[in-house]
Amino acid sequence: MRDLTQTEGGALKKVAIIVSNGSFNNLFQVSTLIRALTASLETSVRVFFRDEAVVKVTRARINEVNLSDIVRPMEAEILRRLREADFVDLHSFLRDSKEHGDDVRLFACTSSMYMYGVREEDLIPEIDGARTLTDFLLEEVSDAEKVFTF
Repeated sequence: MRDLTQTEGGALKKVAIIVSNGSFNNLFQVSTLIRALTASLETSVRVFFRDEAVVKVTRARINEVNLSDIVRPMEAEILRRLREADFVDLHSFLRDSKEHGDDVRLFACTSSMYMYGVREEDLIPEIDGARTLTDFLLEEVSDAEKVFTF
């Protein structure tokens, strides 16, 4: 398996992640990726939550266990394994993943916020601000060496 933090010339300088799916397991994977990418102190990570992921990063919904359809039948086993691994909750895991890196910024999509009625004060405090998709693409994706979508 190729090390995601490496390019031909060394460590990645910037990675952009666009998150649309708002399931618990999807955000768990995003948080895990952030942590893996920030193992290199030279990597900037920019995450853009849009569509239903905006609803998931609200204070009211961040810790709700809403597994995707394909893994929902395994919910009891998944939650048991997470407890055994000292997993507390998704909010803490995302916060810890963000704090693990020196340059991690999280953004929420303004049009998704508008569509779902989410206000900035509804978002978890780890969200650095609201941005338009256009701004995120121009300012963060355009110079990113890797772009991941979830």
